[in-house]
Amino acid sequence: MKLRHFAFFVALVLLGLLFLRNAGQLEQFIALLKELNIWVLLLVLPARFGYYWASTRFYDHFFGGIYKKRIPFWRLFEGVVSMNFVNTVVPTGGVSGAAYFAQIFRTKISQKQSFIAQFFWYIATFLSLVVILAVSFLVLFFSQSIIQVSYRLVLIVVSLLLFIALSMIAMTLNPRLFERVLFYATRPINWVLKLLRKGRIGERQTTQFVDGYRTLIELFAQDPRRALRPLGDALMCISFEILSIFIVFLAFGQLVNPGMVGAAYIFALLMSTLSFFTSGVGMYEATMVAVMVALGVPFGLAFSVTTIYRLLALWMFIPVGLWFYKRQVLDEGDKTSV
Repeated sequence: MKLRHFAFFVALVLLGLLFLRNAGQLEQFIALLKELNIWVLLLVLPARFGYYWASTRFYDHFFGGIYKKRIPFWRLFEGVVSMNFVNTVVPTGGVSGAAYFAQIFRTKISQKQSFIAQFFWYIATFLSLVVILAVSFLVLFFSQSIIQVSYRLVLIVVSLLLFIALSMIAMTLNPRLFERVLFYATRPINWVLKLLRKGRIGERQTTQFVDGYRTLIELFAQDPRRALRPLGDALMCISFEILSIFIVFLAFGQLVNPGMVGAAYIFALLMSTLSFFTSGVGMYEATMVAVMVALGVPFGLAFSVTTIYRLLALWMFIPVGLWFYKRQVLDEGDKTSV
């Protein structure tokens, strides 16, 4: 508990230093909000819809192409949006995406099929992030601002991340090596979790992960082309996320380097996975602002864009998700009880 409190304190200090260093630019943040073009900002709505549409396509292509299980597209769309509602509003409710899908589509798919679909979603998202990171690297590399020290530093970190990601992809091509590394990797992870007084990763969870990995290899071994459509859908999801951030910049009247947007998004997403050190305090937002500033965006603008994007991305479809959740879980449960 003490280590978690210390990490929490360090995170607050770092956030405070970031604000103090740029305190004079907070007035710029207020001024920028007054200049925000609402009509351009409304374009985020179709971009967010596109994200959920592409996510629905992923599950449609996976269940239909792999298991020949056809679920009506718009009913599947409702499930994706309501799952986002559950994960956002009740993050500690113990309702995973796989279990939730297995519950609401229990007449169509099994719990194992739902788990395999969710497992492949994480893999497809990881591969999509690697693609976006590589494209962002190329765009930044050929940018005229490459002489700046901050650009060089970001490019070095991006190069390192690409090397690690490609090494992990290469390792997964050897199933035995991948499984051995995975089992050994749980030891230092569990040591860290023990210090943080978190639940450890048990052998059952690791075995379940390996079984899912083996199942995917068997599913795609016969016809690897079946993986292309779901992979393309996951790439579209990430692209719509980055497009949303780009639109917010446009709403402030700024046409920015898309490579910068891609790099900031991926860095923020990566750092958000470490949020258990800070009990979920602003890791995503702080990282995105820091990367944007390092790549030449004024602090006031970076802070404004990040704040508005996070508000829209997190809450724009929450009311819709609540409505779909009520229809698919509460109303259906009432009908069953009757």
